[in-house]
Amino acid sequence: MTSTQLITGASPSLPILILAATFILFVIEVFALYLHLAGFTAIEVILLIALPSFIYLTALPMVTSALLSVSGNTASAVSDIAKYVDVPLFSFGKATIGVNLVGFSIPVIISVKLLLQKRIPLKETSLLVLIVSVIAYLFTRFEPGTGMVIYMSAIPAILAAAISFMLKKMKGASNFNPALLSYAGATMGILFGVDILNLHRAITYPWDEAVFISIGGSSVLDAIFVAGIVALLADLVFRSQEENVIGNLIKRLTGDRHK
Repeated sequence: MTSTQLITGASPSLPILILAATFILFVIEVFALYLHLAGFTAIEVILLIALPSFIYLTALPMVTSALLSVSGNTASAVSDIAKYVDVPLFSFGKATIGVNLVGFSIPVIISVKLLLQKRIPLKETSLLVLIVSVIAYLFTRFEPGTGMVIYMSAIPAILAAAISFMLKKMKGASNFNPALLSYAGATMGILFGVDILNLHRAITYPWDEAVFISIGGSSVLDAIFVAGIVALLADLVFRSQEENVIGNLIKRLTGDRHK
């Protein structure tokens, strides 16, 4: 669910914005390269990077202002931009329910694509999504005016990566890429556990005025985006115990193609 708050404080200077944008673009480049090395296709990397990056870079001036202000709210800055990609689906009383094209569509499209192409096993994926959903549900609270708020969203994501790694190591386990399973389990688990399982709370709340409830939007957009990143970073840590993932990443960044 989206909400609008006034962000006060000094406007960020141009050098600060340029420095922040340069750093973010560098992080995006490194993350995109790691996604490719982790087994994601070019189209999947674009989906995972392009739209979320557009949202966060567009919100950069407001986020920077919020960081410079004592009373600033960075989450509000991002959600104010994200609401422009909310799509309404149906109404229930005073509530209009819809989905966010970034927070909902991207994890669903990529996860379904991975399943249909049999790059991740259905049985292990279902189990992982179920576990993460339960954990995310327990860490979620509904706040009128803000929406679903999940605390310590990194925990379900790290758990997803750990379980994926353990499933991969189990004797007789299916041959799959744990990084892909970690992403699908973390993002879909957050989406189900935070938004979908708590949707009835927002719908049945006695609203005084018309509201828009965005599945995968507002604060949940941040949680899904962070969950995907944390799950992949945790997978990197686990995989580094068996292969030189960081070394390969550095070689690719420096242009060295020789092993």
